[in-house]
Amino acid sequence: MATLSLRMRDDLKQKAQQLAKEQGVSLNGFINATLAATIAQQETLALFSDRLRDVDQDALHKRVLKFMRKTRRGKEPSVEEIERGIRG
Repeated sequence: MATLSLRMRDDLKQKAQQLAKEQGVSLNGFINATLAATIAQQETLALFSDRLRDVDQDALHKRVLKFMRKTRRGKEPSVEEIERGIRG
């Protein structure tokens, strides 16, 4: 594991410390988790951007709308209901 000396604004550090405290983690753990999430988000965006480069956007939009029309309104299922559905 690498060690990193990091300079950041005082106000940013205070906000990060507060968020870390609220989540029950150390500042180091909070920064690591936040950085990992940001990197994962960027990698995901790059993956989808690459995969969607040659896709007909209008056709994709129509497919998404068709899928969305199949969803049902109402309350979200409970964890137990989902597990029952998975088990069959």
